[in-house]
Amino acid sequence: MAYRIYIEPRDGIKPLIRIINRSRHFVYINSYLLDDQRILKAVSEAVKKKLDVRLMVDGRPYGINGDDGTHAEIDDLKKTGARIKIAPERFEKPNVFDHAKYIVTDRFAEVGTPNFTEAGFSKNREYFTVTGSRKIIAALKKIFISDFEEKVAGEMPRKYLIVSPGSESALNEFISNEKKIVIETEEMGDDKEILQALMDKGRKARVIVPDTISSPDAANIKLLKKHGVKVRYMPAEKLYMHAKMIAGKKAFIGSENFTKSSLNRNRETGIVINGFFSVSKLKNTFSSDWRKASRSIKNARSHALKNGRKKNARNSIR
Repeated sequence: MAYRIYIEPRDGIKPLIRIINRSRHFVYINSYLLDDQRILKAVSEAVKKKLDVRLMVDGRPYGINGDDGTHAEIDDLKKTGARIKIAPERFEKPNVFDHAKYIVTDRFAEVGTPNFTEAGFSKNREYFTVTGSRKIIAALKKIFISDFEEKVAGEMPRKYLIVSPGSESALNEFISNEKKIVIETEEMGDDKEILQALMDKGRKARVIVPDTISSPDAANIKLLKKHGVKVRYMPAEKLYMHAKMIAGKKAFIGSENFTKSSLNRNRETGIVINGFFSVSKLKNTFSSDWRKASRSIKNARSHALKNGRKKNARNSIR
């Protein structure tokens, strides 16, 4: 099964635009955040070609416009002419989100870590993959149509994807089965099963997190370090670590954070990738980031203060 790996911010947004432009029958996009004007322009063009174009987003993104179920971006989505839907009600509860980030068309499927925002393709470390696999296309289409119609997707997509709700056991198994792993993640999370799997890995696990991690994350990282896990901190003004990537002999990329809510309650989509060259590309990027990251969070934050950190709210939203 062929996968093409894209790495942000190096590769930019053009690969996603090509997916939309090359579609012949339908374009379905589900993204936690969707406001990049280049994507919306491509969506508008697809609508003009009389394709079946549908967009689905979270109605209450964390930290944006409160909990009233509306945000200004919805108006921009409607202007494209596409059919618009707020995520199913079961993903619109307190601390539960439609956090997925994927595109599926009749020709291609894209799964990855970036929100479809300007920051996702210019300022963040992100990964996504594009494939023409009919099985992956069918699995994502099944999830999208089921959520769009407020139905249950069933088990079929889980044969080919790592899907939340219910991805905790699959990710735990993935981590446990790999001898050595490298991880880039925005959040260390509070999921006990994942934390235990990482503690069991000990010195065979290396992790990069942003230097903006929360106090609970810092406490969990301290625990991981006691078990031998090696952790470094990426200064956010160098590169915001928004990725959710695990690599060993195989690799995982997806929208899942290592939190109980993300793995067991949210809508999330991820994929396991085989292939020496694809996995090597991810691991080589990790190695480069590892060299740039700081050994201590104090040093990383000190570097940020010296350089006058500029916070971008769109960088730090899940």
